[in-house]
Amino acid sequence: MTTDNKILHRLITVLLCVCMCLPLFSVESHAASAIIWDGKAEIKSGRTYYVLGEIKVKTTITIPEDSKISVRDGAKMTISSKGKMIVRGELSAAIGGTIVNYGSLSVKKGGKLNVYGSMQSSVSAVLDIAGSLTVYNRGTLETSSSTKIFKDAQVYIKGLTSFYKSSEVTVSGTITTVENSTLELRGIMSVSLSGMIDVSGHLTVGTASNVRCSGTLILTETATFTRFKTITLTKSGTFRDSRPTYEYKNMTVDILIDEPNVLRKGVDVSLWQGDQIDWKKAADSGVEFAMIRAGRGYISDEKPMIEDVCFRRNITEAQKYGIDVGVWFYSYATTVAEARAEAEFLVNIIKDYQIQYPVVFDLEDKSQEHLGKKKLTNIVEAFFEVIMENGYYPMLYSNKDWMQNRLDRSVVDKYALWLAQWNDVPTYDGGFYMWQYSCTGKVSGITDSDPNNKEMTVDLDYSYKDWPSIFRKYHLNNM
Repeated sequence: MTTDNKILHRLITVLLCVCMCLPLFSVESHAASAIIWDGKAEIKSGRTYYVLGEIKVKTTITIPEDSKISVRDGAKMTISSKGKMIVRGELSAAIGGTIVNYGSLSVKKGGKLNVYGSMQSSVSAVLDIAGSLTVYNRGTLETSSSTKIFKDAQVYIKGLTSFYKSSEVTVSGTITTVENSTLELRGIMSVSLSGMIDVSGHLTVGTASNVRCSGTLILTETATFTRFKTITLTKSGTFRDSRPTYEYKNMTVDILIDEPNVLRKGVDVSLWQGDQIDWKKAADSGVEFAMIRAGRGYISDEKPMIEDVCFRRNITEAQKYGIDVGVWFYSYATTVAEARAEAEFLVNIIKDYQIQYPVVFDLEDKSQEHLGKKKLTNIVEAFFEVIMENGYYPMLYSNKDWMQNRLDRSVVDKYALWLAQWNDVPTYDGGFYMWQYSCTGKVSGITDSDPNNKEMTVDLDYSYKDWPSIFRKYHLNNM
């Protein structure tokens, strides 16, 4: 190799090394611009700060217009009761990051609050939005606070946002929700003349809510809407509903909110109460309705799907003595196909009978516990689709834990619920229309129908709607 060639070779080698190292220098330079924040230091202009552990803000902190704080995955930033955070730049909870507000969080005009992870704001806190607040697809915002959304402020909801029953919210700006998002109004909300709520996702108006609208409420064609209480429109208020007419809309809770409340006493029975129930005695003792098990789902090849052996006698005898009846089916479905098969099996059992109360899907088995909210939601919807296609009104039975933690709110807010909670007073704060309050009841004609079984008990229930009248009004359950 000549001297010139050697020099050229070395020059090329050096240049290649420099090029290979450039990305490393770039990454290191970028990383150096981000500062780990301890919750105390002043936020300086033009800087990006990361929260990587658990910190508390106990004083007044201002984020300048061109600065950012990001609470990273696994980290938590708590604004204490004496703390105050003023956002003129940007504050974010990254995916896996958490912001908790017990003090004051104020997003000024031009400021941004981005929730990719989770944020909670307590009942004692203050949350003011004059700039923008965005709750992203995987984000959750849950607030019980006094909240103000000022004029020209923009709130974008792509994930889940819940204003709980202790919240007091004033909306003078705009709340916009996208398809597949959820907005829950469970407390006090006032929408001013300049305020607007534009819904393309799911909107729930809770049992304890008090929503007054002097501005504009829009439900687009993709919106779904569940109400347990009525939104009050003032003279200046506007409600625009662009949703298409759904075939099954009369089979959700929408038809129940304006119907008068009644209190009726009932029982639910199955083969476990035996085949000798004296329904005349039960009626004479004050039983007004009975929920009767029609069957159960597939367990194994040795235990296939089966009709309850006492169903036909129970429904015939109960109705003979003036007791209104509903039916329930105990599910073992773990797939959508299995849920549809169970529903079709149930419809075939009850098709020759008059059913005055809802047709109930009993979802509580251990085999279904760990399926996840999305899969359980699909299972419920599949079962109910078959029930509704055949003209019956569906109801979901489960316990408080399942209602709150295992089932998606889109289901528990959409359909009528039968709550199982053996207690003096129900503590589930969602909407429900029947309550199984005891599993150790004693009822004449039922628990004494077998003199050899001194331990026999029966479930006791309350119903809060006049189901036969409602079904006749809307021509449901083939009435």
